[in-house]
Amino acid sequence: MSESSSHPFDLAVAAKMRELTERFPLGYQAQVVWRGYRVTAGMAYYKKGVIGLSYRVLKDEKMVIDTLVHEYAHLLAVSRHGHKAANHGPEWQQAMLDLGETPKVRHTYTVERNVARQRVTYQCVKCGKPIVRTRRLPAKRRYIHVDCGGALKLAKIERITSVKLDS
Repeated sequence: MSESSSHPFDLAVAAKMRELTERFPLGYQAQVVWRGYRVTAGMAYYKKGVIGLSYRVLKDEKMVIDTLVHEYAHLLAVSRHGHKAANHGPEWQQAMLDLGETPKVRHTYTVERNVARQRVTYQCVKCGKPIVRTRRLPAKRRYIHVDCGGALKLAKIERITSVKLDS
């Protein structure tokens, strides 16, 4: 996982963390790190007392602060109720309300999606139907075609040249 040591929103993050920890202390000083998450806006690492924020997903200060509060609410819920609160359940929802925010589980930010780099084709030896996937099936196992019960055999692997998909 890539980590960035500084970010344009570091001052805003530090100010918000001071505010959060003064109003709602955790009993320890949580750390904030910038990570290269491509889809996830942030993560709370309860055991380490760390909040990871995505330098790829979070593009403006509001996104950063909203995500920071969301992840801080996770640390706060676990601090109050133990590891049973390590989810988006009632304890986290109450922590979000205490922090003055509406409990919202998922973000709607534009993200980089994974792009398929290959096309893997299997063929049923019984009926001949091709089954196309983006990844190979795990080796040392036998796979059968759900429609006819025939065995699947690897037919071809094609490399896909760089194609950009809009999110």
